[in-house]
Amino acid sequence: MSSSPPPQASSLIDVGWNDDVAQRVEDQRAANGSSANDSSDNVALAVVGRVGRVDRGECDVFTEDDLVRVASDSVRAQADLAPATGDWVLITTDPDIGPVIGQIVPRRTAIVRRDPSEHVIEQTIVANVDVVAVVHGLDQDVNPARIERFLVLAQDSGAQPVVVLTKSDLVSASVAEAAREAADLGDDVAVLVTSAESGQGLEDLRALLAGNQTLVLIGPSGAGKSRLVNALAGQDLQAIGAVRESDAKGRHTTTTRELIPLAGGGVLIDTPGIRAVGVWNADVAIDRVFADVSEVAEQCKFRDCTHRMEPGCAVRAAVDAGTLDPNRVDRYATLWSEIADQAEEAEERRRKRSRGKPRPPRRER
Repeated sequence: MSSSPPPQASSLIDVGWNDDVAQRVEDQRAANGSSANDSSDNVALAVVGRVGRVDRGECDVFTEDDLVRVASDSVRAQADLAPATGDWVLITTDPDIGPVIGQIVPRRTAIVRRDPSEHVIEQTIVANVDVVAVVHGLDQDVNPARIERFLVLAQDSGAQPVVVLTKSDLVSASVAEAAREAADLGDDVAVLVTSAESGQGLEDLRALLAGNQTLVLIGPSGAGKSRLVNALAGQDLQAIGAVRESDAKGRHTTTTRELIPLAGGGVLIDTPGIRAVGVWNADVAIDRVFADVSEVAEQCKFRDCTHRMEPGCAVRAAVDAGTLDPNRVDRYATLWSEIADQAEEAEERRRKRSRGKPRPPRRER
């Protein structure tokens, strides 16, 4: 199926502008005015916009008047001026380049993962979202490890997490059981059962967009994210690919993170299927997603207990007593191990950089 251009925004309100954004932009302009930066005057006169799509070195930005193509630092994924889809930005004009991103307004929320192509570097996937929908297709068995990892990203973002089970029209008796399984994986996280074909659950999804909120869909390829986008938008905005029968995996028909203003209000952000779900400094989020385990872990004898073989481990005792799922405990421990390894790698990189710096010249007495 071919895709169509997304609806155009007639004003910034259509792409999520509200009093909170206005205050953050005002604060940013005020900070520019008190800065000694030579470019502060240029930034003070900048045009406000919201990033709708990021490409290498350029991005599409919704402004009050139009959708404009703007140069950016998006090639360098972690640069100070590297935008993410959903960012609010101040656009300035470079005499040689044209419109460029002058500043990124401080983010209210952000989905951040460990960059799969780098070592110990964070990657911001999307920014300034209100709801993170973790999408899982019911054409395959519930994958606890995958959903938990996505929920950690969602919880860590600062936005409201929700699990969305799609393709309910393809199954019948197992839907209620799958919903219960998914509900057991997060701490008080709502689970919505949906079908883009029959319309089941779509009104519940639209309710999450009330008040002109921004909702992002994250999940693996083939989960049904693009079908949901098309159903909510009422038109074929996103291309849809076939799913392999052998493993229910789909091709990456969505290749970029794209912000889509909906005609009925609210903003969607569709994302490509995510294969690598590396958590990034998400210790608090892990404990939230695994609240049942972390509450028991507080009773362990040692504060740095890994819940593997230490004496006095309350978690292992709960597993032995049958009150905690051993597989869930193992997944919890694995995520915490990743966080610990991440900290060690970051420290080693810091040491290498420090050793590589030239020593300052000795001062003559």
